[in-house]
Amino acid sequence: MTISKKQSWQALCVGVLMAGVSAGAGAQISSLGANGWAATGTNNLGGTGTTGGNGASSTKIYTVSTRAGLIQALYGNTATIKSNGSFSGTLDKSKKIIYISGTISLNQNAAGTELTANNYVTYANAASSTCASYGYTSFDQIWKDYLAAYKPPYSKVPPSSDPVEAARACASNQMKKTVVLTVPSNTSIIGNGSTARIIHGTLMISGSSSAPVDNVVIRNVAFEDAFDFFPAWDPTDSGGRWNSNYDTVSIQYATHVWIDHCTFSDGARTDDQFPSVWAAPYDGDLYHVQHHDGLLDITKSANLVTVSYNHLHDHDKSMLMGGTDTASLTAENPGVLKTTFHHNYFQNLVQRKPRVRYGMVHVYNNYFAGSNSVTLYNWMVGLTSGQGSKLYVENNVFNISGGATASDTIGASVSSGSALTKCAALSGMSTARCSPYIFDSGNLLNGAPVNLSATAHSANSLVTVTTTPWSSASNPAGTPSATPASYYSYSVESTGNLASSVPAAAGVGKL
Repeated sequence: MTISKKQSWQALCVGVLMAGVSAGAGAQISSLGANGWAATGTNNLGGTGTTGGNGASSTKIYTVSTRAGLIQALYGNTATIKSNGSFSGTLDKSKKIIYISGTISLNQNAAGTELTANNYVTYANAASSTCASYGYTSFDQIWKDYLAAYKPPYSKVPPSSDPVEAARACASNQMKKTVVLTVPSNTSIIGNGSTARIIHGTLMISGSSSAPVDNVVIRNVAFEDAFDFFPAWDPTDSGGRWNSNYDTVSIQYATHVWIDHCTFSDGARTDDQFPSVWAAPYDGDLYHVQHHDGLLDITKSANLVTVSYNHLHDHDKSMLMGGTDTASLTAENPGVLKTTFHHNYFQNLVQRKPRVRYGMVHVYNNYFAGSNSVTLYNWMVGLTSGQGSKLYVENNVFNISGGATASDTIGASVSSGSALTKCAALSGMSTARCSPYIFDSGNLLNGAPVNLSATAHSANSLVTVTTTPWSSASNPAGTPSATPASYYSYSVESTGNLASSVPAAAGVGKL
């Protein structure tokens, strides 16, 4: 395990650190400075907004350079890490600051060895007689039988009772025990310098509906390639799609979260390396074997989140807000998911920038760049207005080559009126609060003004264009004001320099 505890802030600043880690610029990055929605409301410590581990004692300031070190910092040195990489312990909810030094892979065993698909099949067999009973000792065997069993025109979801699907799911569950790390309340994870990376797994900022995580800061870290060895084929998903399990960062049942100056991508394992395994007509790019899920997903009653100055690039399904059209007070609650996106650089992404369900979502001064005439990460759509979304979109710039039109900037995916009524019944809220609203101003597409509101409404007439999308219809607390400025202070920049200023400032190493 490589983990060092600083004895004092002064020691940190002069570089008196253990394990050979020096105090670079990243080590002095503050946990403070969140704005937008993350700066509002009272956190679990009784303070205002999002402060993460600010004020942590000297014994709760860590510098880590290995997976084991990161786990122990999150668990307050109580974790037990098994030889196969799975772990257990009690998460430390006290104030803590964890500095990331260099590259940490989450796909490792206790010895720090990178794991393969075959390792997870073997470990699953070793850990459970149920898994062993399926008779597979390698992933190649599972894959061969899986493809033979479920190739199109097979039209149902592979049944869990089928031994080959059960074997795939068993190995997948073993992988989940290894590559997913949960971040507790009152935590700051901050990258040292410009080389801090967390790869091959998921940071899960997640509690539960009854006990949400609160007050988390993540700054100056690159997240890459949350690669799922065991994606599942679903012939019922949009005519057939491969679905994978892991986002690089996932926010669920969490409040007061600030994601700032991070970089997100697929890394070296780009989607084109995994083409379709099916015969025509299922051999096109839409059917490629997808080993990546989202980059940064915000779902399941997450709230008071700010995503600022991040660089998201080279990925398909980038950011999902709200995971289902079926709302309830303990799932995708229309009264929460309040999120601010500003000064982010969305580059070479296919879709979901973000795809929004519910929430009061403010999107301003972001820069979107890509092409709808390329083979890899071909631009499909920018934002998507979904069920219950309340979008306030200001002064963003879209530069999309390949003959882009307004429909490339925003789409709409909204269920029928009957689904809105069902949403209201499940959540105990009005149909209006389950409905989508949008306001936009000052946005550009390839240098010319573009009307996102009219475009979203044209795509789906259930999207209502209004100057007050944050009216009482979308907020359960009293009679709210209708604009972001009524909740927090912010300054909108003109669009003239965003194409250069946002890429220059967004991502790791730009603080």
